[in-house]
Amino acid sequence: MQRSFSKIPPFSQQKHRRRLHRMQAISKPVPPFSPVPPFPPESLSRLLRQWCIAPGSPPPAAARLGAWFGWADAIEIAQVLTTTPGKAASEVARIESMHWASTELQRLQAELASSFLHTELAGKSNSISDGATLKDLLVPYLQHFGQQQRVIESRTSTFRALLRARLTRASDELARLAKLDEYIERAMAAPQLRAMAGVSALLEARAQKHYAADPRQWRARLCSDLQRLLRAELDHKLQAVLGLIEALSTHNPP
Repeated sequence: MQRSFSKIPPFSQQKHRRRLHRMQAISKPVPPFSPVPPFPPESLSRLLRQWCIAPGSPPPAAARLGAWFGWADAIEIAQVLTTTPGKAASEVARIESMHWASTELQRLQAELASSFLHTELAGKSNSISDGATLKDLLVPYLQHFGQQQRVIESRTSTFRALLRARLTRASDELARLAKLDEYIERAMAAPQLRAMAGVSALLEARAQKHYAADPRQWRARLCSDLQRLLRAELDHKLQAVLGLIEALSTHNPP
């Protein structure tokens, strides 16, 4: 006679639940990956062009990679590329990782979008008091921007590392991609930091332009610029993450 679930020992019940969970994960259809952020997408290069700031012409990709990677990196990357996959792909791990990544991405975007908004700065008086300068009034805006930049860097880097760990468990091919992404992230850290170093000066220039155009509305317009710039930076930082998620969702093991 078949035993009822209630008569199964507690330890066996836990194993049974985990088995059912895996079976449900396999049978559950994975929707095509199409992230919907809680705010309109904002391209950093397009935003700079709208602000009449032409992006510089970067050198060829091969030249940039040669400058970013050292000889030790090149050896490690060659080893990763020439390693023959040995471990069988886990469809369960891949599907579970897809659902996890989709949920975490939406949560990260929603929380950061809320963090970007600073209602106190947006509601301050537009007038400049006696003895104060526009540069003095910009200090809290620049502080908020710098703080949010650090939050973006921390949250996206953590998410990216956790996602790489998920890829590693899914298959050897995705593990190879995760390892390459780790090298790329490490090599691009310093160039990206230098590229974003001048953004504060850009906000100062925007504030001066808004104040000259309308001293009564400059704060609201600057806050809008600040929000757009943070969204654009987040969009830029998430490009690699979105690429890993897409690889996870479209991977077809042999």
